[in-house]
Amino acid sequence: MRFETSRALDAIEQRLTTDPLSAGAVVDLTDAARSADLDGGRPAALLRLGQFVDALSRQLGDDGIGLYAVAERGAMSDTDFTSNERMVLRRWSDDGLIEVLPAGGPVAARVLEVSGLTGLPAIARRSEPSAPGPLYLARSSAGGIALNLAPATGLSPRPHPATGRIWRCPQPSCPSFRPPSASGTGQSPPALPSGAPVCPRHGDRLSDVGARPWLVPMVVRIDGSVCARFVASSARRVVVGRSPDDRDGVTIGSWLDDEATRRVSRTHLYFEAREGMLMVTDVSTNGAVAVTRSSAAQPPRRVNLTRDQPFVIGEWDEVELHPGVTVGRADRPPSGTPAASSGSSVLQDAPTVAMRLPRS
Repeated sequence: MRFETSRALDAIEQRLTTDPLSAGAVVDLTDAARSADLDGGRPAALLRLGQFVDALSRQLGDDGIGLYAVAERGAMSDTDFTSNERMVLRRWSDDGLIEVLPAGGPVAARVLEVSGLTGLPAIARRSEPSAPGPLYLARSSAGGIALNLAPATGLSPRPHPATGRIWRCPQPSCPSFRPPSASGTGQSPPALPSGAPVCPRHGDRLSDVGARPWLVPMVVRIDGSVCARFVASSARRVVVGRSPDDRDGVTIGSWLDDEATRRVSRTHLYFEAREGMLMVTDVSTNGAVAVTRSSAAQPPRRVNLTRDQPFVIGEWDEVELHPGVTVGRADRPPSGTPAASSGSSVLQDAPTVAMRLPRS
């Protein structure tokens, strides 16, 4: 059983991130691990975090989406976790896979702060009136945990100026504020307890290294499931199509059926960010449609794009290249029917005695 538990925790580890560009939601790790009422298992089980990972995958139709988890240092000495789980938590902390606050730190408030600064939906067990943006409510369901968007879910606040800068922690070993890589990956948002950016892990004032481009994580979905991902940036435009000539373009031809292959152009769309707005330009032969909505609860409205004319894409909008072939925000579920994932689970190697999963 110990080997099976380790394999399941390793699978969960692959889906943890403090890079907002790779995450689909932010959660209080300890609260998730203590959700015994959702499955009737141990009071605290680190494997339970895998149910939240799986639920987020189903919600977004993305078996590669990451989870941004926040904990406080006391969790690593919590005896409700096994010694192996406490060791794993320390490893995740040292590797920067989870964000760890000082002992007794305000985890719930930090979850909402990360959500407000990045636009990531927060995951909670009950409605949170102070939530600044989208909020997922976790509940028990057949086969695991389900996430439902809270009824009041609407637009996220505009990006905070702090997220437009690159920050450096004075602690050289800080895993949260290493220099961003050349690949354009993101960086944890700073804490802003009094308006001045500080490291949430160490409490030290952060130094401003310079400006960073505005980045928006995007995915291409085919019949609700993610087939490709990219980052829209204010630094350059990104081409999406069947087989674009641009070597940095997003090529989706191998996922298209015969009809879609005939209808999707080699170079179909351009995405770029301008002054805090995400723009799309249709340059295709057969056209594209914007499926727009102002919030998750609103019914979508279809707008035919005018060729060669930029169109502003909202956070809940999608662009349809062909029926069933859409591009949208990576951290927002598609409109219409729930997204479909491949059905793989990070808990497929978990021992059945570790938790009591709800019956199907």
